[in-house]
Amino acid sequence: MSVAEKLSSESTRRFVECYDLYFSLVFSSVYSRVGNFHDAEDISQEVFLRLHDKIEEVNEPRKWIFGCLKNVVMDHYKKKSNSDLDIDVLLNDVTMGYVNGFRDARVIIKECLDQVLEESGYRDAAIFELVSMYGYTFRETARHLNMNYKQVIYRYRALAAKLLEKLRTRGISDPGDLL
Repeated sequence: MSVAEKLSSESTRRFVECYDLYFSLVFSSVYSRVGNFHDAEDISQEVFLRLHDKIEEVNEPRKWIFGCLKNVVMDHYKKKSNSDLDIDVLLNDVTMGYVNGFRDARVIIKECLDQVLEESGYRDAAIFELVSMYGYTFRETARHLNMNYKQVIYRYRALAAKLLEKLRTRGISDPGDLL
């Protein structure tokens, strides 16, 4: 195996590792900012295409990815809009959480979900993401995470119950009312 082939295979391994570790996190972050599934997919893919091109130069992948993410989101909005948008507001979306003086339901749900996932372990958060965001079945999730199918169902239902309880503490008795 030549030196070039060794570098190439190491770069590929490193890229795949970064993709596996960070894609769902990047997608979640983008989706929470742009609110559109297809735009979030496009932006996330663009981040990882750029990473692929620069993988040999990147020393701290997570830091690089999230720096790149901000740039790609800004580029996306610049291309998408002819008007002058305040990109910082879109990226930090704190002020976007209010509509006509009321909290936007998406922000309330996201805050509660973030609290639940923060209190849960990494594996439980992965279960919730795979099932809720990516449409994996319980069986697919169990296979992907090397878990028992019934454990996945139990943990998912426990997280959903915690989320509903958090919403109730915020005065939302039925999340369906928000939609």
